Amino acid sequence: MNRLATRQVHLDFHTSEWIPEVGTRFSKENFQEALRLGKLNSITVFAKCHHSWSYYPTEAGTMHPELDFDLTGAMIEAAHEIGVKAPVYITVGWSSNDAEAMPHCVTVTQDDQVKMSNGTTEASPDEARPIVSWKFLCPSGDYADLIYKQTREICDRYANLDGLFYDICFHHACWCRACVETMRAEGLNPDDLQDAETYKIRKWRRFTEQCTAILREKHPEATIFFNGGAHVHEPVWHDTHTHIEMEDLPTTWGGYDKMPLRAKYFARYGKDYLGMTGKFHTMWGEFGGFKPADAMRFESAAMLAYGARCSIGDQMHPCGEMDLETYRLIGEAYAYVEQIEPWCFDVEETSRLGIFLSGSTESDEGLAKILLDRQLDFDLVLESADLLRFDAVILPDQVKLNETWAQALGEFAARGGGVLLTGKSGLDEATGSRFALDIGAEHQGASPYDCDYLQLDGALAEGLVTSPFLFYEPAQQLRLTDGEPLASIREPYFSRTYARYCSHQNTPYKLEPSDSPGAVRKGSVVYLAHPIGRLYFKHGAQFHRDYLINALKLVYREPVMRIWMPSAARVRFVRQPAESRYVLHLLYGSPIQRGRTSVIEDLPPIRAVRTVLRVEEPIRTVSLAPQGAPLSFTQRDGVIELIVPEVLCHQIVVLDY
Repeated sequence: MNRLATRQVHLDFHTSEWIPEVGTRFSKENFQEALRLGKLNSITVFAKCHHSWSYYPTEAGTMHPELDFDLTGAMIEAAHEIGVKAPVYITVGWSSNDAEAMPHCVTVTQDDQVKMSNGTTEASPDEARPIVSWKFLCPSGDYADLIYKQTREICDRYANLDGLFYDICFHHACWCRACVETMRAEGLNPDDLQDAETYKIRKWRRFTEQCTAILREKHPEATIFFNGGAHVHEPVWHDTHTHIEMEDLPTTWGGYDKMPLRAKYFARYGKDYLGMTGKFHTMWGEFGGFKPADAMRFESAAMLAYGARCSIGDQMHPCGEMDLETYRLIGEAYAYVEQIEPWCFDVEETSRLGIFLSGSTESDEGLAKILLDRQLDFDLVLESADLLRFDAVILPDQVKLNETWAQALGEFAARGGGVLLTGKSGLDEATGSRFALDIGAEHQGASPYDCDYLQLDGALAEGLVTSPFLFYEPAQQLRLTDGEPLASIREPYFSRTYARYCSHQNTPYKLEPSDSPGAVRKGSVVYLAHPIGRLYFKHGAQFHRDYLINALKLVYREPVMRIWMPSAARVRFVRQPAESRYVLHLLYGSPIQRGRTSVIEDLPPIRAVRTVLRVEEPIRTVSLAPQGAPLSFTQRDGVIELIVPEVLCHQIVVLDY
């Protein structure tokens, strides 16, 4: 298999016609020096940008008016000369001059409004333009034909094409002329939103299939990726790519905990996948913004810890000269990546804890963050056969069950497998009004209040308060049957309205408990009536997190690993079967919110990290990687205990068997 390069840069070049002397300071020597400094083995270079300009001689499109040579070809040639791959970038969804020249191809809403990412079509010419402000274009009709011609031109022009990267794909249903006419021709109703979504999928899949067919005519081994199609909850696009690129940009796009869940999902596809961050302080399009080398080293190590190749975004100055300071910083990070690559790929999960995907980003990422904060590794439950490898599973917030899944989970629980459900999870998929799994209580519907409170005792109260504590969304209401109540609800006196309110924020609780329990256990099934995943994603309350962890301990008693590190630490424990070894990743860097950006600056050492691991095989040696230093350990009844002397940003521990 042609494996994906491990140390990549994604090089932007969205260059206005108002910029003079484009490419005049490009040189092969400077370009190659940057690639060597950055320790790259791949760089995605540009053929067509968001301003619609091509950077090579073109008949299909228009070459940048300030450019007088084949800049795309020069970059490919320079990269290949030193053994670096150079896949080629083509914009699709944002292309400003095409939008002006082909207004009938601009994406429009059902009420015939132009769809823009930011800004408005009504702005005056001299009005300040917001960031990331582009009209969307629709890949149908004349505009699709233009992209096909440009794709064919690039495929014909460059004999050693490594791959194509299409940007801004799979966006928005559209009611442009071509879409409406084709919908009607295919028996779809443009006035029906579901029909419009159906056609959107057809349209984009036709587009990806045609682009792929053109590429394959001359470059059967080249990679292809359509950016926008790497979201966990949109599997309809996942087979359109040869690999996956997870554009997370953790500093400004959702934080540092989006990537682990996505990586675990795409690891199941059998395709190589990479994480993507940026060299910028904020995000794409930032000239002169820098991220420190330590931050990029942390981000790269985090990608590798979850089996992802690395990509760091950069933007070339319009003059065509690569900024060597940028590549010096990238190189400091990638020097470490180069050292640890042997311990990061072709791995198997060891975790015995599975989580279901709910279809809600907030619920899924909220649950994942709870587990990550408590150093509990997990894997995904994607099909019923997966249940065989787990001791316990969690269904976050809104996982409704059909007959097949209800039966599978019932059998899993009957065998002693732990099941933890939150919020509306476990309800019957057909009706949404009754539990498809026996939790020891009946569903009575949604709470009539805007919030409520939970009072704990016993095991669920460990390390928490026994006073009622606030939940910003109310619990589902229950009628207890033969389950054991684990927590009681305190309802507010009333919901907060203009007519009735108390204090600044939420109404206080009544002094007597509600008839509806807040948590129930029956056998190895525990149900929590609040949407804990979504609540933690939105509010981040430690009490909510630790309440779920206490509930999980009731059904998941022997985790594969236990690590004593602060909550900002991230850990992963995997097996490399081909190497007959286990690999433990310990990662520590605490992001700090400064302005609109999440910054990693301080990487303090965490010393004497107590570690307990469960493995089946007798372990021969334990050592640190890449240092090679041996560690002492004990093994008894399948349990390894050891002390990791220090974790500074990232430390790998290797267990050979």
